[in-house]
Amino acid sequence: MTSTHTVTGADARTTHRRRLVLIGGVIPVAIAAIGAAAMISWIPELPDPIAVHWSGSGPDGFGQAWPMVLMPLGLVLAFSVFAVLISWKPTVNGLLTASQKLVLVTSIWLSTLLSVGIGGSVFIQRGLEDATQAEEIGWFLLAGALGGLLLAVPAWFLLPATDPNPHAAVDPEPLELHATERVSWTRTVVIGTAALVIAGIAICGATVAVIITATTAPEGVWFAVASLAFVTLLLLGSGSWRVSADRRGLVVRSVLGWPRVTIPLSDIRSAQVIEVNPTADFGGWGWRWDAAGRHGIVMRRGQAIQVTRSSGKKFVVTVDDAATGAAVLAALLPESR
Repeated sequence: MTSTHTVTGADARTTHRRRLVLIGGVIPVAIAAIGAAAMISWIPELPDPIAVHWSGSGPDGFGQAWPMVLMPLGLVLAFSVFAVLISWKPTVNGLLTASQKLVLVTSIWLSTLLSVGIGGSVFIQRGLEDATQAEEIGWFLLAGALGGLLLAVPAWFLLPATDPNPHAAVDPEPLELHATERVSWTRTVVIGTAALVIAGIAICGATVAVIITATTAPEGVWFAVASLAFVTLLLLGSGSWRVSADRRGLVVRSVLGWPRVTIPLSDIRSAQVIEVNPTADFGGWGWRWDAAGRHGIVMRRGQAIQVTRSSGKKFVVTVDDAATGAAVLAALLPESR
């Protein structure tokens, strides 16, 4: 008498989630925890303060040991949570997007880089009376980067397969146009709430850095001010976009007028409508690229116009009423005319 066991979609999803938690969360945190434990055991042997930053001529920044020791673990914990969360929901086919897999294996790579790189910088200071005597740490950083790569590559193949078609692309019904009729479609898309919160935190952090630098190290305040100006300009330039579909093709431009993307009709093979999840599909918001080779302007979750160029490359822009915009492009394509 024999028995059979059928693997259901729920069973496969559970197995996949165990793998992504293991590779994106458990292993990276374990590596960082081991590194932190080792560095904590070295604290009695370290100078006070320790070197925390190096330039081409040796150590040029100093501070307390505990923040340096705990920083890798804290960063890895935060990144691992992010990696697991954005990968928790698979595609409609029960697989992962290329971007989800990339973020998960990056968690292992980052953990190894930080644990070996920072751990090495602490290790070489054991027994020193003055942290200025510390040697260069470039080899430790290189070893951490290569070691992380050696772990990340097999981890990629242990994860569920990449879904080549994570979202069903819908071909719109072209608008019916007469030979002498002209049509134009335009919408404005602004950054989503979650991305806006993250941008706000970044601006607040840069502002705090300016204040602290101005009071503790006035000679470096120009760099802090430049960082604040850059973050603010980046938000203004990428927080709102104007999307147009007309006889020029697809035109997407920032509210400041630059950056700007123009894909002429002659370079458009097809225009479709897809659903986009910014974190799962592109790893975030803004002008993004995914591991599958697509790029575009991703401002929010929801509908997007996906244009396939004559070269086969795909450009995506999230926007309200994407179906109408894609229908206008479909009607204006040379094949439709």
